[in-house]
Amino acid sequence: MKISDVSKKLGLKPKTIRFYEEQGLIAPQRADSGSWFSKGKNRVFAQEDLSRLDFVKKARELDFSIKEIQSVLEHYDQGPSCGCGARSKVDELLKRKLDEVRELQHSLKSLEEKLLEIRSNNAAIASRFADAPDEPQGEFLIADYILPVSDGDKKKD
Repeated sequence: MKISDVSKKLGLKPKTIRFYEEQGLIAPQRADSGSWFSKGKNRVFAQEDLSRLDFVKKARELDFSIKEIQSVLEHYDQGPSCGCGARSKVDELLKRKLDEVRELQHSLKSLEEKLLEIRSNNAAIASRFADAPDEPQGEFLIADYILPVSDGDKKKD
C-alpha cells in the first residue's frame, strides 16, 4: 500500500505520516518504482505499519507526546510476540494522563468560580448605577471591574 492509500485509509496527511517515519514510529519498506530517478523512494506500507500508524493516531488524539508513544512502541517491540509487553506501559501513561486531566479540571473549575465572582461584581456595580444616567467620574478604576465587591459595596435588597 502506498502513502496516498494509507493517508486516505487512516485520515492522516502524507506529511504527518512522513514525520512519524522520521521520528522512528514506523519503518515502511522501500520499493523500486521502476523509474531511474525514484529508485527505492516509494514507501510500501504493510499491515503492521497501518496498525502502528493507527495506534499513533489514536495516542496523539489522547494528547500523548511523541516520546511517550515511542516508549510504548519500544515496549511493544521488545516484549513478547503477543504485544502484551506494552500493556503496562500504556496503562501507566493513561493513569498519568488522567491525573493531568483531573488537575486541569480542578484548575478550570477554580478559574470558572473566579470569573463568575467577577461577573457578579460587574453586575453589582451596574445595578448600583442603574438609575444614574452616567457613572460618577473617577469613582471606579478599570481594576474595580475585575475585583470582588466587598460586602459594604454590594447593593442591599
